[in-house]
Amino acid sequence: MQPPRGTRDFPPEIAILRKDIFTKIEKIFQKFGFDPVITPIVEYWETLKGKYGDEAENKLIWRFKLPYSKKEYALRYDHTVPLARFFARFQSKLPFKRYVIDRVYRYEEPQKGRYREFWQADFDIIGSRGSESDVEIILIVDTVFKEFNFDNYKIKVNDRRLLRGIFEEELKLHDNLILHVYRVIDKLDKIGIDEVKKELKEVGLNAEKIDKITDIITLRGNEVLEEAERKYGKNQNVEISVDNLRCILDLLPGRTRKRVEIDLSLVRGLDYYTGMIYEAIVDKPKIGSLSGGGRYDNLIRLFTKKNIPAVGGSIGVERLIDAGLELGVFKLDKKTYTQIAVIYIGNTFKDAWEIANKLRKEGFNTYIDLMKRNFKKQMEYVVEKDIRYLIIIGEKDLKEEKVTFQDRITKERIRVESKKLIEFLKEKIK
Repeated sequence: MQPPRGTRDFPPEIAILRKDIFTKIEKIFQKFGFDPVITPIVEYWETLKGKYGDEAENKLIWRFKLPYSKKEYALRYDHTVPLARFFARFQSKLPFKRYVIDRVYRYEEPQKGRYREFWQADFDIIGSRGSESDVEIILIVDTVFKEFNFDNYKIKVNDRRLLRGIFEEELKLHDNLILHVYRVIDKLDKIGIDEVKKELKEVGLNAEKIDKITDIITLRGNEVLEEAERKYGKNQNVEISVDNLRCILDLLPGRTRKRVEIDLSLVRGLDYYTGMIYEAIVDKPKIGSLSGGGRYDNLIRLFTKKNIPAVGGSIGVERLIDAGLELGVFKLDKKTYTQIAVIYIGNTFKDAWEIANKLRKEGFNTYIDLMKRNFKKQMEYVVEKDIRYLIIIGEKDLKEEKVTFQDRITKERIRVESKKLIEFLKEKIK
């Protein structure tokens, strides 16, 4: 009876919470001028191939062939590469600001906050090279966290050009070393500086280079930019990235700026990032990043042969929900969307049925028992589903052209004329 490992079933109370969260995130995207698009879950393998790096493409992407097709397919790994393909196909007017909240698939080892089928809420801006677009991405992330009343989070920001300028060009770490070095320094928060030094030594670096690397990745805030500029300011990539990061900090509103931290140990794993990168994390629980993304100015060129800049981010909805439940930010206290239950007593089902359908026509989410159960069983179901409002219909009420309204929370109980029921309910249930 279990679904495949790393996938899940969601009962109503969890599905309702998730849907409500998705709706709130979607409204934030729309507030910033983003519009929705939908792309298929399945892409041709050729579309995804060569975009994510060896580890993702050899271990994590779901790839398959059908016995009756010569094509090779893959389940989408993220929403960014499908966006690039989508844009190349439709050549949308620039700037193109889109969002999507949908499933992606990665064949990872399932654990807390990590699944093989999961939802991501992505938002991207295509067409703008300016720092303003980078800032808007960070602002959206901050707005989402504030919407859900998280108060223990920070947004770490770095620039891939700064990493390139320092580690690849100034420290001259060669191609066969650089990816290993990036993977090690990306683990700083998890394993600590001593373990980072140990692993860098195992990679093959000498003590001098290890000291230079660890000296700078342990810096935080403005001192990162000052130290990078002091030591490597003549490097063009360092100069460009430091200027960009300063512009970002300057454009951020004060309340968001307090949440942002420049962090040179932030690397981000995907090969397509070219400029600003970010991750949002909470202090507790230790669940990894809840949002991440950055600038990918070269990705769309793979599909269009044109240099079209792009920047975007992704809200890891699963981790957001898991963290929110653990912190008490989210509650599983809503079991149904039903507003009103129509309860019938005695030989009144047909009349109750007509009233239920009239309520639905007027816009009320209405339940009526279809199993012809007695009053006690109907009420047990109502209590289990936590339906607040009741319209009780008895034979005596019908003779007097009345029904009984009951609020289960306030215990209010009122007999209402049938012809005035809709007007009464519209006043009671705002």
